[in-house]
Amino acid sequence: MARVQVNLKLDEGIVREVERLVEQGYFRTKTEAFVKALQLLIRAHKAGELIRRFDEVREATEEAPSLTEAVIESHEEEDVL
Repeated sequence: MARVQVNLKLDEGIVREVERLVEQGYFRTKTEAFVKALQLLIRAHKAGELIRRFDEVREATEEAPSLTEAVIESHEEEDVL
């Protein structure tokens, strides 16, 4: 994937924390640390979006009969016939 340079103004404290992580060997460079942080942010956002969608589907189907209930009801109707 092509790389693009982005210039940012960040809080000094954040930069110092990232520099400390690099010095401690968690990342090879500040760029690597920031890329990893952004990847985690994007992943968390996508996960949150999936949870929101699942909740919408669940809420929309809460009052619908369960599949198990429908099968049992179908069998009970067959037994009556």
